[in-house]
Amino acid sequence: MSEPPEKTPDAASVRPVSPDVTSGTQADQKSDAETAHPDAADEISSAGPGTGNGNGNGNGAGPTPATPQQPEGPFYTVFSSRMKIFLVIMTAFGTLFSPFSSFIYLPGITPIAQEYGRSVADINLSVTLYQVMQAIAPLFFGDLSDSIGRRPVYLLTFTIYLGANIGLALQDNYAALLVLRAMQSTGSSATVAIGSAVMADFATSAERGGFVTAVQASVMFAPALAPVLGGILTQFLGWRSTFWFLIIGAGLFLSIYIPFVPETARKIVGNGSIPPPKLNASLASGCGSRNKRRDDIESQQLPPRGPRKIPIPNIFAAIRIIFEKDVGLLMLFMSLFVMTNYAMLVPLQDVIRKRYNFNDVQVGLCFIPFAAGSVAGATVVGRLLNWNYARVAKSVGVSPDRKRGDDLRRFPIERARLGLVWPWALVAFAAILSWGWVVSSGTSLAAPLVVLFFAGAGLAGPVSIFTTLLVDLYPYNPGRVSSSWNLARAAFSAVGSAIVQYLIDAIGYGYAYLFFGLLVIAASPSVWIVMKYGPKWREERYQRFKKEQERQEEERKQKENREREKRQRS
Repeated sequence: MSEPPEKTPDAASVRPVSPDVTSGTQADQKSDAETAHPDAADEISSAGPGTGNGNGNGNGAGPTPATPQQPEGPFYTVFSSRMKIFLVIMTAFGTLFSPFSSFIYLPGITPIAQEYGRSVADINLSVTLYQVMQAIAPLFFGDLSDSIGRRPVYLLTFTIYLGANIGLALQDNYAALLVLRAMQSTGSSATVAIGSAVMADFATSAERGGFVTAVQASVMFAPALAPVLGGILTQFLGWRSTFWFLIIGAGLFLSIYIPFVPETARKIVGNGSIPPPKLNASLASGCGSRNKRRDDIESQQLPPRGPRKIPIPNIFAAIRIIFEKDVGLLMLFMSLFVMTNYAMLVPLQDVIRKRYNFNDVQVGLCFIPFAAGSVAGATVVGRLLNWNYARVAKSVGVSPDRKRGDDLRRFPIERARLGLVWPWALVAFAAILSWGWVVSSGTSLAAPLVVLFFAGAGLAGPVSIFTTLLVDLYPYNPGRVSSSWNLARAAFSAVGSAIVQYLIDAIGYGYAYLFFGLLVIAASPSVWIVMKYGPKWREERYQRFKKEQERQEEERKQKENREREKRQRS
């Protein structure tokens, strides 16, 4: 049992937190748990929001109608509407670097192989290393950002990213290429997990859907734009120019981020009214980025901060989340979804080039319909998520409070989010099942481009819905749960990318994508299962973590008593 860390004021321990985060009782539990054991505190606060099924019978049948809430307590966030929009734009900008760095590199693989005198397979190893680090690095940085704040982690990861890109642009050694590509992925991949966490920091559940999907849209757009730009740069300026382009982009991001983007992590600044430590402060902190209101006077009357200790990120806690019943089922379904779409995109260049005799630039342009569909799908589903939340809230007698947030403990959040999955999933199923037959039949170019558009839209919807739900379930640790989702998604995507060409060679395009489509359809009942039993499982998880926290608190007290008795005897 580790020594209790020194307490620093956070959103739960210094004021009544918005009901969207936790109830007053849960706030007390979190405060006690932080003293007892930091990891247990994280788990119980993650399980706490929205963990009850509302009817107390534990059968998962759904919550009883709630009475309309009376506004009380401070606002969920003091950031202004303009600042929220600015944060969304900057988060989407930062999130763009991870997928963009992956796909802009692809057109340069053959020129790099020729310059180094290596095979294409050897250079492809750098792609594999990038994917591996893309799955692993967020486990560390996502959890770290929940503990020490978003800004320090952003600055650390972008420093690594800039250094790696400078090295990649200047190196002329194969071993250096592999090492620096792994560093490049380490620096950029954390932004995807942190992006969803930032949205959870300032957006209530009633408005969160639109913000999360806006950030997800940037992730989905990159696979289309990056290969086109990479092909143009490689063809006219050489493959090294792609890394200089990324350096310029990262420098532009940091030039805006460092002076203007405030700290948002709720464990550090609460609802934004707690002054951040120097390590987390932007140059513009306290200069008009927040709307101070009388409601927040209580949250501003804080005890002085003690010395801060930088915790060791707990990557195993992130991995454990995958094995929660509700989260695990949904991650399986959505990971298969993403895997199948990667299986469509990875061989796309070869398919288009062989079928239509296109050059590199023309092939790159064929990715645009997928990106356009993804952005369109994410935009529409973001609005629908907020609309459906309000609709479900009305059906249970709750008036959504965008200022202070809602008490998700008695709210059917699974129904509010997952109820929108099916229309998008059906579009995706149709696109996946038809894709193989379309590309193998030798039809006009219009047919595969139309299918790609609908595939992008069909993927964007469920992914955005699921990402939003995860943040709803784990608002205290959004970085941790996002890194868990990133791990599952990256692992399945790597498998799909590795086996798709072998499958096509063995059974043909049509049957290969029929296999992928049926695989996703077979996993789709998990959505219905979670909608039905999710509230029950969340309550069980909460009670389990609560008992563990109480046990650890008892152990801590016993240890303190033994130490006190030992000092008295001496």
